[in-house]
Amino acid sequence: MLSSRYLHLHEALGLGPMWLNRNAVFRPQQVPNPAPQPEAALKPEAALKPVARAVQSAAAPAPAAEATASRLAAVQAAAAHKKSPAQAATPQAAARQAEAADSARAALAESLHTSWHTDIRPSEIMVASICPATEDGLAGQLFSGSVGTLLDNMLAAVGLQPQQAHKTCWVKSAPVFTPTPDAAQIAAALPQMQQELAATRARAVLFLGQFFEAPQQAKTLQQLCGDTPYFIIPHPARLLRQPQLKAQAWAELKKLKRLLAA
Repeated sequence: MLSSRYLHLHEALGLGPMWLNRNAVFRPQQVPNPAPQPEAALKPEAALKPVARAVQSAAAPAPAAEATASRLAAVQAAAAHKKSPAQAATPQAAARQAEAADSARAALAESLHTSWHTDIRPSEIMVASICPATEDGLAGQLFSGSVGTLLDNMLAAVGLQPQQAHKTCWVKSAPVFTPTPDAAQIAAALPQMQQELAATRARAVLFLGQFFEAPQQAKTLQQLCGDTPYFIIPHPARLLRQPQLKAQAWAELKKLKRLLAA
């Protein structure tokens, strides 16, 4: 029996016609089966941890989120595109560039200077970040884009629909985004947060972000929550940037899930 690979080799070498015995049996070339992939590479999505699966689901931006990100990038690029007079062709051109950059910065600040008023209704939990993100200011919605998608996915992992969580932020009005408001801002916003928590009759509070992990904030959180249990996890925006923190987030979310199931 003659393998076809010898015939192909003979032709590739340019050796001309190949004479075969008339009794020879032609056997097609066999292609070896692909090597089996390791089991870990074939792990089904259902085997992923809930927070890991949530991060994976939120990674692909929705069209609305892409539009918001594009708008943000355009505004920030315009604000940063301020050249010095030496780089400009004329002093008049330098003045126009400076004016355009100032206008872009003013537009960005105006977009962020929004007082957030969310509808308060009875909810299973209250979810709070420290301050609206830049993207939220441009989108006109708290937890917008992929951050909001991830947050809703994490809520689903503990058995909650988005409407079962009252989403809010501590500092609701700021001229620019800041992840670390000063003590005066935190104290000024505390009474309104207490009113929100009382109105929602939430069974627990879920705080998002490193700000709430600081030891100096423990007393303020206790003032807000009283006997209401609270949990602190990394902000969804940080989880998208640092997926290695998902185990830490899931450990806290499991505690919240047990509380809600009790």
